[in-house]
Amino acid sequence: MSNFQFETAQDREKWLAELRDYFPGARFGTIRDIGKETYEGLLSALNQGGEENIQRFLTQNPYVIQYAIPDSGHHGVWVFPKQAIKPSALNGTAGLIPDYLVATRSSLGFFWHVVELKRFDRQFANPPGDNFSSDGGRGVVQCQRYLSHFSNYIDAVRANIQAPELVQPKGAVLIIGDSKTENPRQNEMRANFENSRISVVSYRRLIEGLANDLRLDR
Repeated sequence: MSNFQFETAQDREKWLAELRDYFPGARFGTIRDIGKETYEGLLSALNQGGEENIQRFLTQNPYVIQYAIPDSGHHGVWVFPKQAIKPSALNGTAGLIPDYLVATRSSLGFFWHVVELKRFDRQFANPPGDNFSSDGGRGVVQCQRYLSHFSNYIDAVRANIQAPELVQPKGAVLIIGDSKTENPRQNEMRANFENSRISVVSYRRLIEGLANDLRLDR
């Protein structure tokens, strides 16, 4: 965890306010927000089942999402939950609403990702490991649709979510299942999934990332 110190609490609040203001309207999180209660809350949300409990926890604890983002570092995370990147049409055609738009920062600058959540108790691959599970397949299709829409209508998306700083996402992240309970074939299929713009991540990465930063496994 960071050893950076502030002379006063006022200095710390000023620093946090400056970071939050990078992307007004986003939920901002830093490594300073996590504690043992965060770890316990994550486990509780995952074990309650369903996506809504997970979504609620991650929205309240946005820093935890960065453990799923490739090359995110520990520089803070800006999270936009449930933004309609494509509104529903007048004819009733459903719009596009990813679970999160996420901005992270590294030494190279800011990067954006689309994040889609699926259940903790459903794996990415089917038991034989020769195809997607229904949840896994649905998640991949959703991620593809989100990225395609960004590619074609980035200006419209900026206007829809009122984020003029938004740039083309580096990719999409599908969070699903638990690598600890996958069978070997399921694990192999997830690990070998090939798509240059879609990452498939198990919730176990979030659990272990938190435990490592909190030094709970030492």
